[in-house]
Amino acid sequence: MDINKVKYSQLTATEGENLAPVLTELEIDFGRLCEFLKFPHNLVFVAKIGNEICGFIYGYSLMSLDSPPQLFVYSVDVLEKYQNLGIGTKLFQYVVDFSRENGFAECYVMTDKANKRACRIYEKAGGKNDYDDEIIYVVKHERNL
Repeated sequence: MDINKVKYSQLTATEGENLAPVLTELEIDFGRLCEFLKFPHNLVFVAKIGNEICGFIYGYSLMSLDSPPQLFVYSVDVLEKYQNLGIGTKLFQYVVDFSRENGFAECYVMTDKANKRACRIYEKAGGKNDYDDEIIYVVKHERNL
């Protein structure tokens, strides 16, 4: 496969229909994606070979009271048969470039230190982890389903 034939772009709400087969493999609900894309601060980026989506990133534009918006990348996925080809690295770099060109103060993503593959992708794009003492607290809410 020629990695140079991969195209990177932001996904719009009208393009979501093409994602159904990929979403199944990534365990993402198509209806939720359509709802997600209705909000302008929610962003989805894809890597495509022809009409086939092989990589998927989604995140949020977060507003702050003391700086320009920040782009929070929530999830980075590459379909298994396309892994280890550099697609994740190039797709994440596309998102970093998008954030810079569109006035975001920064682009950030969270991962576990043990996820070495993800760490390499983020570091190649200029990401730094300068915080040894940073932790995240999660308060889960039970939902009545």
